Order: sequence, then C-alpha cells, then structure tokens
Amino acid sequence: MVEAFIASVGYAGGVIVDKITLARYKVPINRFVTLLFVLLALLTAVFLPKWGNFPLHFDWRFFLLFAGMIAVAVIWNLLYYRGISKEELHEFELIMLLSPLMTIIFAGIFLPDERNLPVFIAGLLASLTFVFSRFKKHHLLLSKVAKGTLVAMLLLSFESSLIKLLLGYLTPVTLYFTRTLVIAIVFSILYRPSVLKMQKEAFALIVISAIFGIMNMVLKFYGFQSLGVVETTMVLLLGPIFVYLFSYFFFQEKKFFAKDAISAGVIVLCIIYATFWK
Repeated sequence: MVEAFIASVGYAGGVIVDKITLARYKVPINRFVTLLFVLLALLTAVFLPKWGNFPLHFDWRFFLLFAGMIAVAVIWNLLYYRGISKEELHEFELIMLLSPLMTIIFAGIFLPDERNLPVFIAGLLASLTFVFSRFKKHHLLLSKVAKGTLVAMLLLSFESSLIKLLLGYLTPVTLYFTRTLVIAIVFSILYRPSVLKMQKEAFALIVISAIFGIMNMVLKFYGFQSLGVVETTMVLLLGPIFVYLFSYFFFQEKKFFAKDAISAGVIVLCIIYATFWK
C-alpha cells in the first residue's frame, strides 16, 4: 500500500511540472513526448539489474496484450499532454478525476481476479465520492481538446487492465522499461524532433517530470501486482485529496474544504474496509 501512496505523490508532481513545461515554456508536444519517453526508458534501465527479468519464452497472448498496451499508451499520452498544454488545469483535472472510476469498472469487466464484489463496491463508492466532492455548479463544455482528454482518460483507465495482465509475465520495472522504450522508439520514428532545441530550464523540467513519472507508474505497477487494480486505485485517490488539504492549510483555499474532508474520510474508510475484508 505504501507504493500506491508514493505513486500518488508522483502523479501530482508530474502534472504540475508538465503544465509548466508545456504552457509556460511552449515546448511542442512532439518534442516533449519524445524526449520524455527517452528519459523514462534510460532512467528506468538503471533499476533493471536488481528488479528486472527477461523470460526466454512468451506466448501469443503476451504479444497481443503488449501490442495493445503500446497502441493504447501512444494514443492516450498524445491526447493527455495535449490536454495539459491547451486546457486550464482545473478543467483538465475535472475530466481526469473520472479515471479512477473507469479504471475500477474496466477491472471488474476484464479481470476475473478483481471481481471481489465487496472490494469492487468499495472502490466504486470511493471513486464516486471523490467525483462528487469536486463537482461544481457550472457544467463542463467539451471543446475539441477536452474531448481528446476524455478519450485519453478512458484509454488510460483501460490500459490498467492490460498492465495487470502483463504483470503475469514481467516484473513492474521490466514492463515499464520495455513499455517506455518502445513508445520512445515510436515517437522518434513518427516525429524525429530536435529534442535538444529547447531552453535549459525546459529540459531540466522534463527530467524532473521523468523522475515523477517513474515514481508514479512503476510503483503503481507494483501496487497492481500486490494489491490489485481496484485497491491500488482507491489508495491513489488520496493523492489529490492530500493536495486539496495542503492548499487549505497553507494557501487558505477554503471553498471546497468541507467536501474534501468528507470525501477523504469516506475514501479512507473504503480502503480500511477493503484491506480488512481481504
């Protein structure tokens, strides 16, 4: 469960750094994603000697799942970072907060091991509580970019089920390394960008983003492997809650504090329930 807590910190840090890089420094999406995934692969390779594994034989099911994961990941990453670049962060977040709910639903559909009804219901309750805690009076008008972000959210959620199945073949570190390496190759072939033609500050931020990305994704993979998709997703919901609570105490942003406090309490109870039920 510790892995999922740390992963949520990595997610929050990555979103903020990516927004600054793409919006303030105006780094083109093709250049950004190519350099980011090259760095992700290189930095993850450091951990392979200790935590990696490369089985000699794979069946057709592995290659089908892996190809599906790569196709889904390439599409959602492009749409995801386009959304961060073009949308206001609170509007982007409003769409992406639906991801935990969809992840749990997809897990219930495609992963037989995740069909523990009490845990599944607890996960849905935690996700719905979080969604409603962030609900505002105004409705969200979906622009073309926002529709792309919505598709990214759905594909990201679906990819979690593919990752869970692939973790039966590879360790989290190996799977993340091969995933980022192949995606880096795909982006390099598609765009062939001059990745070094950017400000030093922007390059440094992309390195920081890669570190946050590894912290988020690799530990999330470990959570999927040890806890399961549903329970890991519930714990990851605490990340945004911590951000909102931090904003209350340090920045006096009190508008939604009551909703956040209630939401945090419900989510914690759901996590405790799911843990003790197991």
